[in-house]
Amino acid sequence: MRHLVAATVLAAALLCGAATAPAADTGANDDSGKYDADGGAASYGQMAALGLRQVVIPVRFKPSDPMVIQDKALLDRTIPAALAAGLKVVLAVYPYPTRELEAGIATPSLFGSYVAAVAEIYPQVKQFTVGNEPNQPAFWRPQFGSGGHNVSAAAFGQYLATTYDALKAVDPAIVVVGVGLSPRGNDRPDAKDNISTSPVRFLRALGAWYRTSGRNKPLMDAFGFHPYPNRATDPLDRGYPWPNAGFTNLDRIKQALWDAFHGSPQPTTLQGLKLDLDEVGWQVGTGGEAGYTGLENVPVTDEATQAQIYGELIRRAACDPDIAQLSFFGFRDDGSKLGFQAGLERLDGLLRPSATAVAAAIEESAAGCAIGETHWVPGRRVVGAHVDVRAGKPVVHVSLSAGEDVRALVCAGRPGTLQGTGFARAERTHECRAAVIPGLHEFGVTVPAPAGALHRVEVRVDLRAESNRLRRTRVLKEASVRR
Repeated sequence: MRHLVAATVLAAALLCGAATAPAADTGANDDSGKYDADGGAASYGQMAALGLRQVVIPVRFKPSDPMVIQDKALLDRTIPAALAAGLKVVLAVYPYPTRELEAGIATPSLFGSYVAAVAEIYPQVKQFTVGNEPNQPAFWRPQFGSGGHNVSAAAFGQYLATTYDALKAVDPAIVVVGVGLSPRGNDRPDAKDNISTSPVRFLRALGAWYRTSGRNKPLMDAFGFHPYPNRATDPLDRGYPWPNAGFTNLDRIKQALWDAFHGSPQPTTLQGLKLDLDEVGWQVGTGGEAGYTGLENVPVTDEATQAQIYGELIRRAACDPDIAQLSFFGFRDDGSKLGFQAGLERLDGLLRPSATAVAAAIEESAAGCAIGETHWVPGRRVVGAHVDVRAGKPVVHVSLSAGEDVRALVCAGRPGTLQGTGFARAERTHECRAAVIPGLHEFGVTVPAPAGALHRVEVRVDLRAESNRLRRTRVLKEASVRR
């Protein structure tokens, strides 16, 4: 196959707001050039002419053939061609096929040694992306263990840690971008297909593994995320419900990273970890255009809308100091409508309107952010907590919900007895009920009214975020009791 789905990255320093800020190093993740007769020289020249500064090229690790650099002959000619065009080359590495991962053929040490060998063969490459959507079964299996708990995060974490160390041993200056996380997952071990893990819950599991691993070094220098739209017909500002996330939900990803790694040797965005939006694209219609085969695999947008979105992506990224890189998935289409047709160049070699929009946005952002930087800070409370108390006979009904997974403790007491009481003491000394509540679900708890309470009962609800038990919300309410 000419195109293989691959994790890719391109780097960009977006120093917003400063008059001397450089242009965003926007690029394209596209490996089609390595199959061209000229090694991609013409295509890379077109990229550079539009203002793109990087190209990302995938390098797969085949566990059953661990000593062979896949497509090495093609890499030997396409890497120099990209460099000659003035583009920075980024290599995206990940194990594939997933059936060999699931069979246990691959190991972290074999993968790390393989990637280190690639780095030694191509010393001019100073950035590697390690991983490609390990929360998706197309790229990592299994996702869940027999008990229904996530196992992909811990397994992938070992690969990322080993490869980070191997690359730094080759050259400490190599930038390691980790994960390349998909924006979506269903968190359903029993799903009929696409058994996958949402990005927020994957990061929670990765952080839990990291904290118990004993590792005293980082996993990555930057974090890779793929903020594709849920549908190609979605506007840029339409994101995902929790625990999935798109471009407009980047605060959710930053919070998940902070919850997973704060206080550990792995930096979060508060300590300088950058976000690499290393795959993104809106598919467009190709009906009536020569050379395309098959039928559209999803509802698609039109070229004018794609152009508007791509330009806006670059401008907004320039205003978020946590975003370091932006990569459009595919510079040119591959011709099969079963693939992903979101490139800046059509199959016939003509540029789409999005190419002009991208070039203009790159030039506009050269002076930095034009609309004001956005600065994120971590939340300290449970997201979207809601508590409703209703009187019963002789009980109290409490309805709970939150915008994330939470642990809840609901206690009832005589008025004035719960204020200021510690979490553990309240549970020991009062009528309490505990529950684990999935995010976005409403959960009902019934608590007996305490002895001696005549007409009024004090109800205290303590919520703790599953992703970070230090994030808490406490609600204190009174309710009538019918005797």
